[in-house]
Amino acid sequence: MSHLCWLAFMCVLHMHDNWIADACFPLCENRACGEIIGNTCPDMLYLPPIPILFNQVYFAYTNKNVEFSVFSSAIPHYICFNGQLCSQYFMKYQSIMFSNAICYRPEDLGLDFHQGRATWVHLYVIPLFKLLRTCYEMIDNSSAICNRSTMYQCMNSSKCISRNRLNDGIIDCFYHDDEQLKMVNNTCLLERFKKHFKCIKTNQCISYQLVHDGTCHCREYGNGLCDDEVTDLHYARNHILFQVICDGFNELIPVIIDGRNETDETECEQWQCNNTYTRCDGFWNCLNGADEINCDSLGLLDCPLHHHICVSTETKRLTCLPIEKADDGQIDCLGGTDEPRLCREDHYLAADNNFYCKNDTRRPCINSGYLCDSNDECEYGDDEQVCDTNRNFTIYGSVCFDNNVEMRSDVEKFFCGRFIDTKKQQIVHFSLGIDRNSSIKVTKSNRKRILPHSFSRPTNKHCHRGFDLRVSLDKDKNLTTTTCLCPPSFYGDMCQYQNQRVSLTMQYRALSDAWRTPFVLVVMLIDDSDERTIHSHEQFTYLPMRDCQIKFNSYLLYSTRPKNNSINYSVHIDVYEKFSLAYRGSWFLSLKFPFLSVHRLAVQLDIPHSVDSIKSCSDLQCVHGHCARYSNNQDGSSFCQCSQGWSGRYCTIPQTCTCSFNSLCVGISANNRSLCVCPINRFGPRCLLDNTLCELDQNTKCLHGGQCIPIDEHIVSERKFTCICSKGFSGDRCEIPDNKIIVSFHKDISLSQAMLIHFIRVIDNALPERATTFKTIPVHQNSIIIYWSHPFHLVFIELFNKSYYLAVIQRTFYPSTTIIREIKSSDRCEHITELFNKTIIKLHLLRRIKYYHVPCQRHSPKLSCFYDDVHLCLCNDHGLHRVANCFEFNHHLKSDCLGRSGCENGAQCFQDSLTCAQTSICVCPTCFYGVRCQFSTSGFGLSLDAILGYHILPHHSILHQPYAVQISAVLTVIMVIAGLINGVLTLITFRSKKLREAGCGLYLIGSSITTLLTMTLFGIKFWTLVSSQMSLTINQSFLYVQCLLIDFLLRICLSMDQWLNSCVAAERAITALKKVNFDKKKSKKFAKYVIIALLVLTISTAIHDPVHRRIFNDEDNDEKRIWCIVSYPSSFQLFNSVTHLFHFFIPFFINLISALIILKANARQRAIVRPHYTYQQLLREQFRQHNRLIIAPFILIILAFPRVILSLVSGCMKSAQDSWLFLIGYFISFIPPTFIFLVFILPSKLYKEEFLKAVKHYWKMI
Repeated sequence: MSHLCWLAFMCVLHMHDNWIADACFPLCENRACGEIIGNTCPDMLYLPPIPILFNQVYFAYTNKNVEFSVFSSAIPHYICFNGQLCSQYFMKYQSIMFSNAICYRPEDLGLDFHQGRATWVHLYVIPLFKLLRTCYEMIDNSSAICNRSTMYQCMNSSKCISRNRLNDGIIDCFYHDDEQLKMVNNTCLLERFKKHFKCIKTNQCISYQLVHDGTCHCREYGNGLCDDEVTDLHYARNHILFQVICDGFNELIPVIIDGRNETDETECEQWQCNNTYTRCDGFWNCLNGADEINCDSLGLLDCPLHHHICVSTETKRLTCLPIEKADDGQIDCLGGTDEPRLCREDHYLAADNNFYCKNDTRRPCINSGYLCDSNDECEYGDDEQVCDTNRNFTIYGSVCFDNNVEMRSDVEKFFCGRFIDTKKQQIVHFSLGIDRNSSIKVTKSNRKRILPHSFSRPTNKHCHRGFDLRVSLDKDKNLTTTTCLCPPSFYGDMCQYQNQRVSLTMQYRALSDAWRTPFVLVVMLIDDSDERTIHSHEQFTYLPMRDCQIKFNSYLLYSTRPKNNSINYSVHIDVYEKFSLAYRGSWFLSLKFPFLSVHRLAVQLDIPHSVDSIKSCSDLQCVHGHCARYSNNQDGSSFCQCSQGWSGRYCTIPQTCTCSFNSLCVGISANNRSLCVCPINRFGPRCLLDNTLCELDQNTKCLHGGQCIPIDEHIVSERKFTCICSKGFSGDRCEIPDNKIIVSFHKDISLSQAMLIHFIRVIDNALPERATTFKTIPVHQNSIIIYWSHPFHLVFIELFNKSYYLAVIQRTFYPSTTIIREIKSSDRCEHITELFNKTIIKLHLLRRIKYYHVPCQRHSPKLSCFYDDVHLCLCNDHGLHRVANCFEFNHHLKSDCLGRSGCENGAQCFQDSLTCAQTSICVCPTCFYGVRCQFSTSGFGLSLDAILGYHILPHHSILHQPYAVQISAVLTVIMVIAGLINGVLTLITFRSKKLREAGCGLYLIGSSITTLLTMTLFGIKFWTLVSSQMSLTINQSFLYVQCLLIDFLLRICLSMDQWLNSCVAAERAITALKKVNFDKKKSKKFAKYVIIALLVLTISTAIHDPVHRRIFNDEDNDEKRIWCIVSYPSSFQLFNSVTHLFHFFIPFFINLISALIILKANARQRAIVRPHYTYQQLLREQFRQHNRLIIAPFILIILAFPRVILSLVSGCMKSAQDSWLFLIGYFISFIPPTFIFLVFILPSKLYKEEFLKAVKHYWKMI
């Protein structure tokens, strides 16, 4: 090829655009290039001379019919193949041979090449590639891969493609069969389509890559709808929206109900077309325009009430038309503005043409854009009759064009200002009827920040991804040089090489209890060597209230370049609390593809909800540390968490920590530097620098007890600090107090102890936001106090029998306010089954919803709200009518607190937000209570905590406590005083040596001592519980000691009292049997051993009780309580029940048998003296004389019986009435110790005489 030939072809093919003007114009002038090619070039040649595709495809040109064009390159004459590519498909086409290649004309192959203003590649190479790729076989027909279930074999071809590429909009098979597959049996769930999207209207399955890509692939239907492009129009056409029901325009696709086509505009007889959503929206939703009366925003004419502005057909001037003449079938206004039916298709379909041409047989309605454009669009020139004829200048186009705004007359302003019906909003959101010019304007931002670990700089061509840095070589001689400062991911003298690295994107989630807790996240790239080398690391400060849903980016580099492929790498992340530096947990991220130079990971990690949730293990031998499990691994993988001063896989390598004294040393990096975690007021690689931002600058001071947190370098923010506000305050500096809502309930309302509070925030042009919290109300109260920091406009209270009450409705939100509201029966939202008959209830929602204005009008003004299975509805005043206003409400919303609920015993976790929850509360099932539902009222034995604890009001004096607490306090004082008097009198009585000669006296002395101990401990227990629950200051150590010992000692004393009483009865029975042979000395000696044995027995059978007791701080949003709880394992629960039965029934039977023995023994003795009496008569006489021996023990047993019931009860307190029953039973169980003096001393002559002697003795002493 000659140089001139080559130069001419370069111009013809536009190979160099900058040649066109400089070289090609002079060379190719007057078709000279065509002549040069014809004279100097071969008959046929390849250009370019190398393959352009698949290493075997060429473009060939002849030297005939080749001309230069300024606008486009020349079309190739032939496409040549020097291999077997696509040969099986092209055999039927005519071809020629050239240079051992088969050549085809482009048009024979179906390539329709056209010249145009584009590059040679775009015009010819790309279309050819799209054709040839359909027959290019990467896998031959002998490959077993084609037989896999994940592959699809093209029709009449050996080519195989992945099933994921079927119907993806890209032709991969030569016969296009991969893009023409239909559904089988009306489903996409077959093997070949299991990952495809179903087009309902076209019976087609398409790839999910084509869904929501901005182009309709399923074919449009129903006025612009498309299955794979879900737009606002699609939502409006398929979703029943209360706000657009019966608004004069048909939005909903017809639905067949009971054999009839129903839409949102059928059966509208009961609907008020002039309502909250149609009033003054610029469209005649009511056909007579009642919703637009007195809504003229232009101020063109001042009309009376109930009149419309229009242009008279006679005077062609603005006039006022009575509403009665609108939609009466007579055209009174120019353009038919008073008869909207004329320009609406089927009365309900919106149209662009809203100007009516009277008597026009061609086109009855035209667009306002044709008005006054100097052309008669209407047959009789109606569109030009509105024009200002006094204008002395010419306008271009229609007077309604934007550039003619200043030139319009009042009549023209009226017509140009009318809204086109098709501009009506398709989706209208819930509103409270606020004036449209002053609606709630809240801008919602869906932008998500991704926080990079490095800062960005403008790129520099010399340093590529880095930037130039000038380095001084000799200051005196002013010698400098430049070097490149590279970012971590690049290296080289020009930052031209990429580092091998791990690109990690992280998002963290924390439960609501950690909303105000800052965390330090230490991200480390480690290996699996014994040294467990930390190759690189990064630290982040994560504050949930600030960084919720924020993504963190980090580049982790390998310490060697290139990385060592013989070892395995992974990412290890530790999390610590910033304030206390307490360890919270660790995560493990494996690098599954070690061959990648840049390994990208994106993870979402859940921060463990407490320090207690750290799982220990024993499968690793950690020498100087302990074994811990990773929080995110289900397989239970573990690692060694080393103690300070040690590192390595098994904590066997000593290290010297160079961190500051009050920081943490969590490892040693590859360059032998300590990895430090700094406290809140320190920073730097070794935590040696003080951060004084929050201490010295008054502008950073957080108010109302807020905590100042400096923002680290990873956060993109204009502010340098964040305030962690204390509860009850919000704002940048905690300057805004929360809203306080005090809600009381009328006595007619039956309250449940738990309720849901729903806050609804109304946002302009957006769905209302809902937040739900949970509140408990004590049984003795009828009011609650709610603190809320977020904006809201509606508050509903839901009791757990699905009863809703409207608590607050406000059109404007005012922060930091106190709302006091009494809920009455009239505030209850009734269910539609209470308002409508069965016929309407059974109707389809589309038909039933059109009756929802009726109950508001029928029950006005008593009905404030109602609801169905989908909506919550308000009854509002609108003009002279009362109308319904509904919004969609999920009545069965469940929130599991990110799947990591801290609730126990099957409780349900509620949080105020599905994503960034600030508060969460556990809804306890029956029988459980506490913030986490960790306490049970089942089997609580003798403990007052579960019976009376929640009745005690914190921060209230005893005079303002509920009746249950006050009555219990009075009873406690009376019983303690009575018990102490009883014990003292018994001790006084048995000071006599005469009464202590036998064992019975020792038993009664022991019983009096246990009485004194029981009543003293009982008083301490009650008042300690009351004081701790009233939030009075009590030493924590004292609370812990009394928790362990008081209930334990009470149990021992009560059991001992029963056993000693039974011993008294047993000794009396022995005395009755032996009579004069009874040995008092042996009895006294034996009694000492018995008392010691009983003490050991009762202690040994109750010693497990203090082991299973603990103090628990139960804190929620409103109050803090301290509980003494006991929880037995199942084996101890059975043992506990058996011991209670043993200590009750054995003394009972001893008492009973002893009484019978005494009666029988005395009866036999009397039978010898009085033989004329029968044995039965003497037995009855003895019973009458000594019935106290039977009655007294039985009374004591009966009084002690409630204690056994309380100890063995399997049920629980479910209501306030239950608590009263348990409280009565509890106090009754403490009566027996107060009756010892009455039962044993007063009935005995001997004991009574000795008691009187003792009293006289002490009286003389006084």
